[in-house]
Amino acid sequence: MSPPDIPAASFAMLGMWFDIAPDAMIAVDREGSIVLANAQAERMFGYGQGALQGLALEALVPEPLRHAHRTHRNGYMAHPRVRPMGIGYELMGMKHDGQAFPLEIGLSSIATEKGAIAIASVRDISETRRVRQALERAQRDGYLALISRLALESPDYELAIRRILELTATALELPAAAILATDWRQRTFRIRASTGLSEPTARTLTSIFANADSIRGTLDTREHAVITSEILRDGPSEAIRADLSRAGFHDIALVPLFVRQETLGFLLALAAAPGSFDEGKINFLQSIAGLLTSAVQRSRTEEQLAHAQRLDAVGQLTGGVAHDFNNLLTVVSGNLQLLEAELSDRPDLQEIIDSALRAVDRGSGLTRRLLTFARRQPLRPRAVVPQPLMQELGSMLRRTLGETILVQVDCAAEVPDLYADPNELDTALVNLALNARDAMPRGGRLDIGAREITLDNPDNPWKLPPGRYVAIAVGDTGTGMPPDVQAHAFEPFFTTKESGKGSGLGLSMVYGFAAQSGGSVSIDSRLGYGTRVELILPAAASTIPKVDEARAGHAGETKTHATILVVEDETEVRTVASRFLSAVGYRVIAAASAREALDLLIASPDVDLLFSDVVLGSGMDGVELAHEARRIRPELAILLASGYQGAGDRPRNEGPIEAFELLRKPYRREQLTSAIRRLLDNA
Repeated sequence: MSPPDIPAASFAMLGMWFDIAPDAMIAVDREGSIVLANAQAERMFGYGQGALQGLALEALVPEPLRHAHRTHRNGYMAHPRVRPMGIGYELMGMKHDGQAFPLEIGLSSIATEKGAIAIASVRDISETRRVRQALERAQRDGYLALISRLALESPDYELAIRRILELTATALELPAAAILATDWRQRTFRIRASTGLSEPTARTLTSIFANADSIRGTLDTREHAVITSEILRDGPSEAIRADLSRAGFHDIALVPLFVRQETLGFLLALAAAPGSFDEGKINFLQSIAGLLTSAVQRSRTEEQLAHAQRLDAVGQLTGGVAHDFNNLLTVVSGNLQLLEAELSDRPDLQEIIDSALRAVDRGSGLTRRLLTFARRQPLRPRAVVPQPLMQELGSMLRRTLGETILVQVDCAAEVPDLYADPNELDTALVNLALNARDAMPRGGRLDIGAREITLDNPDNPWKLPPGRYVAIAVGDTGTGMPPDVQAHAFEPFFTTKESGKGSGLGLSMVYGFAAQSGGSVSIDSRLGYGTRVELILPAAASTIPKVDEARAGHAGETKTHATILVVEDETEVRTVASRFLSAVGYRVIAAASAREALDLLIASPDVDLLFSDVVLGSGMDGVELAHEARRIRPELAILLASGYQGAGDRPRNEGPIEAFELLRKPYRREQLTSAIRRLLDNA
C-alpha cells in the first residue's frame, strides 16, 4: 500500500502511518539514506530495532545490482511518480546475513519539512515465486513429454522438427525459435527449420551466424554450452548482439546439438525482452536440444538403413542374375569363337563375328561392374605398395585427360602397403578419375592422395573395425553435386549424364569393391565447389608377402595330350568348354554334377586336371568339389570358373575359394587354354 496523496507531512505523522501499515515500509531521502523504517521492514531484512535508519538503501540490494539500482533511484527522485504494488516489477533484496530473496515494491513520493522523501512498500514474494516456478515447471514438463513423443515416434521427420520448435516457443512464451545447421564443410550455418521468423529476419539471422568459427569460439570459452545476450557483450560477439537487437530480439539462447564429438547444429531461442532466459528456461532448452539431437540421429540412422537395404536388394538381385547371364554370354562367346576358327577363310564373316564378340565383352564388363557393386566379384587381394601404383596412375592420367586438367599426386613413401586386389583397385581409381574429368568440362585440377589412418574404436565415420587403413582420396574442382544427387551417387544405374554417355555403374562399382575389400568409401560434394571421394582400404599385415606379377612357369614339357575333367551343370556351357579343349588336343571327360565328377575321378586315375564351374545347382558346389577332389588326389591340378562367386551364400567351413585359381566367365578360348597349360606345367 502507499501513503495518502498529501502535499506535505511531518515525520511524526509518517511514523504513525508506518506503524499501522501491514507491509514493510521504508523511507529514503534524496541521498539514498534510509530515514525511516517500520518493524516489518526490520524483520524482513533481518536487522535489529532502529538498525536500518541511517543505512544506505543499496545495502539492502545484492552487490552486483547496486550500481543499476542507484542509477534507477536517482532517476526516480528526479522525476517522482506513484508506482503501485503488484504491476509485475520484481527486484532482489538482501538480508543482513547476505541471503538474497525476491521482493516486490510500490513507490510514492511525499514532501516533508526535510525535503522530498521516497517511500517504498515492500513484500517478500519468495513463496509466491516458488509457487509460480512450480507451476511453470509442471507446464513445461507437459510440453516436454509431448515433444519427446514427437521426437521419438513421428514418422515425418521434417514435420516433427517444425512442430517441436512451435511447442518450444509456446512453452517459453517466445516469439521465435530456429535450428541452425552447418554446411557440408562445417564452416557456415544456415537455418534448417524455424518458427516465428519472417523471411527477411531469417536472412538477417543467417548473415549474423555466417561465421561458424566465431560461434564455436564463444562456446569454447564457456563452462556451459549456452550463449545468452549477456555473454555476447564482449569482443566480436557484441556485433552479433547488436545485429540481433536491430532484428527485434534483445535476448538469445544458443544451445549446441551434439552427437558424441560431432556438432550437428544449434537450437536458437529468441526473446523480445532482455533477461528472458532464467535457469529454468535454459534447462528446458537443453532438454529440447537433447531430444532434437535424438530425432536428427534417428533420421540419419533410418536413412542409412534404408540406403543399405536398397543397395543390398540390388546386390542380391544382381548376384542371382549374374550366374545365368554369364553362362549365356559364355555360350554366345564360345560358339562365336568356334565359328571364327571354322570360318578363318571368310574375311567378310570375320568382321561380323568380331563385332558380336565385342558386344559380348561389353556385356561381360557390365556384369562384372554389377558384381563388384554387389560385393560378389571374386577378388585376388594382396599387399600393394601405394606409391608406385599412384605415380603410374598419375602419369597415365596426365597423358589421357588432356592439358586442361592438372593432375597432382601426393603419396609419401612411408604410406604403408594396402591389402586389396590391385586390378580392381586400379579400375576403381580410373573410374573416379573419369568421373572427375566429366565434372570438369572446362578443365580444372585433379588431386589424388594417400595417407595412413588408424582407427582406435568402431565409432568412426566409416563404421569400420579398429585397425590400420590406407585412405586414397580423389578430388576435383568440378561442378559438384547437389545433396539429392549425392544421396543416390552409389546406387547402380543412377547417372546425371546424357543417355548413352554413362551406365551409372562407376561409383557403385567403387562402393562394392571397397566394401568387399573390408573397407569403405565416402563422398563429399557441393554444387559449384567440386567433389572429393575417399576410398578406405585395410593396410596389409607385415607378414603378407608381395606377389610377383611376373609368374615364371616351369620349363618342363607341356602335357598337350592330358586328360581334363570338365564339370558344368549347363549343357551348352559344358559343350563349349569341351570343344575348346578338344580342339587343342586334350582328352575331355564331362560331368554335369559334383557327385558324377567324383565318381569319374575315382574311376579315371589318368585325369590330370579338374575344370569346374563354381555354381553347380543343387548339392555340392564347385569349391566343395575341388576340396574333396584334392583330398582324394592331392597332386591334382584344379581350375575353377565362375561369373558369380556367391561366396556370401556358401558355408565357409568347406574351405576358401582362394586356394584355387579362378577363371572368370565369359572366357576366351586363349584364356582357358593358357590357364590350363600353366597349371599342368606347375603340377
